[in-house]
Amino acid sequence: MISIKNGKYCQQVDCQDRAFLYGDGFFTTIRLEDGKLCLWQRHIERLIQCADQLGFNLDIEVLEQQVQDFLKDHDRSFGIVKIIVSRGLGERGYLPPEQSADIYIQFFPAEKPEVVAEPAQPIESGLLQLTLGHVMPAIAGLKTLNRMEQVLLRQELAATTWPEALVSDIQGNLIEGVYSNCFFYMDDKWYTPLLDQAGIAGVMRAEILAQMLADNIPHLITHIPKTVVDQIEALFFCNALSGIVPVKSLNSRPLNTKPVEQLKQKLHGLSY
Repeated sequence: MISIKNGKYCQQVDCQDRAFLYGDGFFTTIRLEDGKLCLWQRHIERLIQCADQLGFNLDIEVLEQQVQDFLKDHDRSFGIVKIIVSRGLGERGYLPPEQSADIYIQFFPAEKPEVVAEPAQPIESGLLQLTLGHVMPAIAGLKTLNRMEQVLLRQELAATTWPEALVSDIQGNLIEGVYSNCFFYMDDKWYTPLLDQAGIAGVMRAEILAQMLADNIPHLITHIPKTVVDQIEALFFCNALSGIVPVKSLNSRPLNTKPVEQLKQKLHGLSY
């Protein structure tokens, strides 16, 4: 891994950094393929939204330039780029400082086969027992640094044979996967959970929804109770690194993968 902070190489994090003290920050993780940052504009939109809603003093043009300089200096074609924005150093206490945010860029280089693989094969999945809590509206859907829920969910997932699984919230609504968003196919329509109380609104989800809207593909964003699990005809997970991952069985019940494959053929620029 290669890491920089505000354009300079960095191997350590200051113990007064609010990202370390309080999780006071946000991040996004980007797939680098053939030297191109996939869904880059969606990632920029996410960073701007997070900064605006959380009140961060972030110069997005400076961030973009640092990313481009970083990639130019290292001349890599494949890998994963992670951008972390911290509120910066601060005194003890919750009140945030007013200085410019700190920008961390981490790069995980990879050989082509590790990152650019064949389209994801259908997986087996199920519903986890742990649930997501609700968050205040100001941070709903944002990818903030505090990911303790996902850490615990990942532990539960590791005890199964599933590579990914569905997660519900405390009110019994299906929300997402452990590290992915999800789409369900029922009654000739695609559904994806409304993330106004829990969950992370991913960039791949945003791109898929935008293309569905542009191409008049029937879909609905709504609360989806987990009681409809047995009515799901098709399902896929999606994120910025793995793309679209079809599910062939849910809680040992076979699912139809054809609707997912048909949808992928209609979407543009999402071949992975």
